[in-house]
Amino acid sequence: MSTEYTSTHIPTPRVQELPTITATELKNATADVFEQVAAKQAVAITRHEKPRAVLLSVEQYEALTGQRPDWLEQLHEEYRGMLDRMQGPEQRAIADKLFQATPQELGEAALRAAQHEAKGKC
Repeated sequence: MSTEYTSTHIPTPRVQELPTITATELKNATADVFEQVAAKQAVAITRHEKPRAVLLSVEQYEALTGQRPDWLEQLHEEYRGMLDRMQGPEQRAIADKLFQATPQELGEAALRAAQHEAKGKC
């Protein structure tokens, strides 16, 4: 399996570190502020020079609320599928047999596997 997963982790600055805009400026320049926020830069909205709200991108909101990005959901589904396959009755029986094997049986199985692998390389 060679699926690549990319992380979209966005560092979260403190409110005091955010660029600010007054409520009046927001009202007069909404489109520009939305562009700034869409570029993944949250903006603190102030009123009387005190932060009153924070406007952030959808990605930042999803990260803060714990919503899984699509790639993580896909990885989770793949993991659950593999786990389900590994816990089937047939796999359990094989695991039980391995745990109950004698050292001699394990050695013979290892030898057979090595011989099988050597044949494949010829």
